[in-house]
Amino acid sequence: MSPLRELLLFVLTLAGLAVLSRWISRQVQVLVLRLTGDERVAHMAYYLLFLPGIVLHELSHVVMARLLGLQVGDFSLGPRRTTRTSIELGSVTISRGDAFRESLVGLAPFLAGTAVLVLICYWIFDVGALGQALQTGGWDAALGVPGTFWRAPDFAIWAYLIFVVSNAMMPSPSDRRPWLMAGIYLAIAVGVLYLLVGIPYVPPAVSYQAAGMFQALTLAFLFTLIVDVFVAAAIFAADQAIIVLQR
Repeated sequence: MSPLRELLLFVLTLAGLAVLSRWISRQVQVLVLRLTGDERVAHMAYYLLFLPGIVLHELSHVVMARLLGLQVGDFSLGPRRTTRTSIELGSVTISRGDAFRESLVGLAPFLAGTAVLVLICYWIFDVGALGQALQTGGWDAALGVPGTFWRAPDFAIWAYLIFVVSNAMMPSPSDRRPWLMAGIYLAIAVGVLYLLVGIPYVPPAVSYQAAGMFQALTLAFLFTLIVDVFVAAAIFAADQAIIVLQR
């Protein structure tokens, strides 16, 4: 396995999940708004639907901040209108720190969400069997594996958790704010390291382990993407049905 290839596949899967997540977030509120005609009801319905993911999002900020030695202030959950077109689903006040610590605090929901998705996908749905089938029998063998996923105990509950966590773990604009400065520092450090020692030699064993890690993440995110695609299709169908009935 090539780590670069596996990393590229992971990035593509993550990009697809991020795009679909934004569409779902918007369309859920549009769907409720069509049904009720009330923006407040639409916001509240969205908040209640994604509440487990929202709690994980905000708590991950708190845990990461405390681990990095930053002070945590006010913590709140609940939909609150911030502008005419946007709402705040939760917030936590954290003391200022350096760019790297602030970046890690902003990245915490994604890291926590990824950990939860990997645990559910591998422990509950045995997504690892998909990777093994790909390696041993190719796509013909892999296409027969998803049929076993639906027979997992409490499938609906775990699929719901995958859905809400994946759609609430993406960093918000405020979470991404410190990333630019941290990225500049990191780029400078990498550039200096390259000038001093060149491209470091990576032992084959380390390369193989890195490729395996990226493949495991890709499989978990691919399964998550499949779940979101089915939900998105149901949302789209419901929205179109409402449009037809309201004509």
